[in-house]
Amino acid sequence: MRSKTAELVSEVIGSRQGRAQLSSHGWIQGMPIVIAQPEETVNDVMSLVAAHQPPALIATLDPANNDLWFLYVSIGCTALKVVDPLESHTTISQLYKAAMGSSFLTFRIAQMAASSMVHAIEPQHVQHYAGYPPIDTSAVSGR
Repeated sequence: MRSKTAELVSEVIGSRQGRAQLSSHGWIQGMPIVIAQPEETVNDVMSLVAAHQPPALIATLDPANNDLWFLYVSIGCTALKVVDPLESHTTISQLYKAAMGSSFLTFRIAQMAASSMVHAIEPQHVQHYAGYPPIDTSAVSGR
């Protein structure tokens, strides 16, 4: 059984528009995509990211309206200034909201000696019309 987030990610990756949108933010075919619940801690999600070959995308849902959120994350960037670690209870949705305010956000989790970088991709409103491809994936306007 697949999660709603996984189904929406599949819709985006399966569409030309979705792939073009993600590609414009650094995604390439075969890049790992980590599915996360919005309330999961950054520490837990970064453990999953580290298990893959970063950089990676993190996908989660906006808890308010179910828009799809993507974060492009590169971990363990030794060239970045080492910043103070995030609080251990910081959620992935809190990281997304913080990253929306800048082009790239430098952060660190306590388990890592080096800082990491994250870029929030505009929220995606995915409309799926069952049985009628293609789907419409577009950045949500006005946010």
